[in-house]
Amino acid sequence: MNICIIDDEKNCRLVLKDKIKKHIKDARIIGEADGVKKGINLINDFKPDLIFLDIKMKDGTGFDLLSQFDNIDFKLIFTTAFDNYAIKAFKYSAIDYLLKPIDYKELCDAYKKAEIQIAGQQVNKKFLASYQSGKFETICLKTEDDFNEVKINEIESIKAEGSYCIFKLTNQKKIMISKPLKEYVDLLPIPTFIRTHKSYLINVALIDTFNYKSSELVLKSKETIPVSRRNKNNILDILIKTKGVKIKKTK
Repeated sequence: MNICIIDDEKNCRLVLKDKIKKHIKDARIIGEADGVKKGINLINDFKPDLIFLDIKMKDGTGFDLLSQFDNIDFKLIFTTAFDNYAIKAFKYSAIDYLLKPIDYKELCDAYKKAEIQIAGQQVNKKFLASYQSGKFETICLKTEDDFNEVKINEIESIKAEGSYCIFKLTNQKKIMISKPLKEYVDLLPIPTFIRTHKSYLINVALIDTFNYKSSELVLKSKETIPVSRRNKNNILDILIKTKGVKIKKTK
């Protein structure tokens, strides 16, 4: 990740650079500035991913600097000796607000938050482009502390758990998402995925057998999935046309 540091105190910049180099191995410090005017030029010239920004500087404030940008397309961590600007700082969608002297653990935590947000944005851009083209192959799943880029064909099932969903993948990994099942019913196309029950969305390619009489699907992983009476005949129509799915139907 490319980083710029904007702070009018040279010693503060040196201390922060030292902590970043010592504790954050993949960070690249590409520039620094000692005030608002130079900071604006620095951002325009280098297009950093992340900025560590002081609030009170000799030629203005960090907020003065931010007001010069119509679109803030970089991540922002405030570094300051003053604790009374936090509310205003977070109005600029700051990732964190670090008080000087900066604790290295808090620094690492803030950097990790920035990494997660940037990774999520990159995945979302990729997904949006592929979705708009009608040829999307992956989906972005956001958990409480991470983003997961998952291949569509590796999703075995999605199970509703209240207002949450549990994605089960072909490698048996499970990912819990704080979104209702309906969002994915609308997103993932039929007949690639079918809703067998109010609580289940299933990848058709991973179905082994449909037991019509008992209203159950058996997946290739051997897991059994219930089928609702209301969906039973619609699912039968889809699976009859699906190569490789065994249909067990008694007269």
